[in-house]
Amino acid sequence: MLGRGMTSDDEPRDATRGGVNRPALPGDPPEGGHGKAPLLIDDPDSMTRAGLGRELAEAVLRDVIAMCDPARRVREALGDPTIAERLAGRRWLALAVGKAALAMARGAGEVADGIAVVPAGGAGALPAGWRLLEAVHPVPDARSVAAGAALRALVASAGDGDAVLALISGGASALAELPAAGPAALGELVATVQQVMAAGAAIDEINAVRGALSAIKAGRLALAAAAPVVTLAVSDVIGDPIAVIGSGPTVGPWLASPGAPVDDGAAATWRRARQVLARLGLPVPATLDREPPVRVVARRDHARVIAPMASAAHAAVAALAARGVAARLVEAPVAGDVAAVADQLAGEPGARVAWGEPTVRLPAGHGAGGRAQQLALELARRLRGTARGALVVGTDGIDGPPPAGRPSPAGAWVDGATWDAIAATGLDPAAALAACDAGTALAAAGALVVIGPSGINHADLVLID
Repeated sequence: MLGRGMTSDDEPRDATRGGVNRPALPGDPPEGGHGKAPLLIDDPDSMTRAGLGRELAEAVLRDVIAMCDPARRVREALGDPTIAERLAGRRWLALAVGKAALAMARGAGEVADGIAVVPAGGAGALPAGWRLLEAVHPVPDARSVAAGAALRALVASAGDGDAVLALISGGASALAELPAAGPAALGELVATVQQVMAAGAAIDEINAVRGALSAIKAGRLALAAAAPVVTLAVSDVIGDPIAVIGSGPTVGPWLASPGAPVDDGAAATWRRARQVLARLGLPVPATLDREPPVRVVARRDHARVIAPMASAAHAAVAALAARGVAARLVEAPVAGDVAAVADQLAGEPGARVAWGEPTVRLPAGHGAGGRAQQLALELARRLRGTARGALVVGTDGIDGPPPAGRPSPAGAWVDGATWDAIAATGLDPAAALAACDAGTALAAAGALVVIGPSGINHADLVLID
């Protein structure tokens, strides 16, 4: 179960936050424009006999996007008495940040004042009380700083009788930023984080460095509020640690001891960031020269992951089953070097659904593509000459930085013919792998899958047979 649902007997939510949303009902269309209608296969058994197939795999991807609708997850969570009682009778101020922000804000409904920060080009209608800001991902710029300042001002405006609803999803780390050393220090922050990413650091290490360099990450945004903060998060991080999702802007050590005086954790974040930089052999930016002072706080906040990272993988298994394909879920997330992940996936027989976040170490002067495309090309090499196929995508619909002159892909479909099809265009697929230029190679063979921003954001998804 991805969340706790409402029933027809649930009462409308408190009028102080405006609007009443009914629970999602079976047969409802997907909300927020997530994906196309599912593709119907007249004879799913024939698709099973022929292998996975690109048409079926892309249809399942559309099913997954609809099944993982973040608006529904938010509605379900707000109907839970544990959360509802924390918000009842209070004026709602709200923020939604990340690749799923638009849908999550729609799930929350009308608020007294709210800001949704979405990726550029992801604008859409919002309920009453919400404002929309567009920013960029994966590298923050001036728009991200403006969004970060707006969020902090919103949170700081909350009084004792209010409640702050924070809706966080993957991508929030870049979409909203406010450097601890001031807006002018954005260049230092970006350069440091990019160096950490290029060194192949794990997501928790990347976010530790972000948190130490930011005025709104690692719980610091919540500390600007006099009101209690309720955080609902959609996970894109292995293990679903809520403090890591979006760099945890509203998550701190006080959550473990409600109402009790605790260290706010800033010094611990600082030490962790310096450890990461030392391990990677990277220079320490001036912002991290001095350890922050200990600050004791007492808060009664609440935080919950409402959709785990594996949500899309579970949905894919169900969608395949509905289309007549029995696929096994790879329970453990795939992680580590992308080539080793490809060895693991290609070395096992049968239809499977895998999920996770492989690591790609970028060489100097690397080419186009993201980790899903890199994994897809690694798999193309291993599936060469077989009747097997694989779909590898980022569930947010955007894999890696935007390529020049063509739409951003979600990932790619590869099969036994893909490797030679690339070579037939005059490109060397092995050289493309070495240069992390998988996007160029896969585009030449027509293997890229383009769907646009999906409105969800979980693990990378692999369907392979």
